Amino acid sequence: MSRVKGRTDDMLIIRGVNVFPTEVERVLLQVENLVPHYQIHLIRKDAMDIAELHVEIDNNLYEKINGDLSDSQVTQLKLEIQSSLKSSCLVSMDIVFNSPKTIPRSEGKAIRVIDSRDKNVIGV
Repeated sequence: MSRVKGRTDDMLIIRGVNVFPTEVERVLLQVENLVPHYQIHLIRKDAMDIAELHVEIDNNLYEKINGDLSDSQVTQLKLEIQSSLKSSCLVSMDIVFNSPKTIPRSEGKAIRVIDSRDKNVIGV
């Protein structure tokens, strides 16, 4: 039996791949210049479900790039995150960078997954 990765009710299926938010968190904790706050946003574009990973950069990098989230260092960081997620979780996600302290904090259990898909759509 393999190691338990997470609760099945926390599991996401992204493009046919089972992904646990704790696996994504493990990858993000290994990346420098990020703080340990993130959210996975599930969005429906046309007929496809898309996962966006919202992350925060730390204050040091934010000041170094003068708040310009389109800086080449941020682009390089994005490629590093995408590569790490692809190699360890077998999933690709769009990465959205946020300024420091913009992802909501919570006192209790952190809200890691935001599902914005329209659940009332019924296939014909």
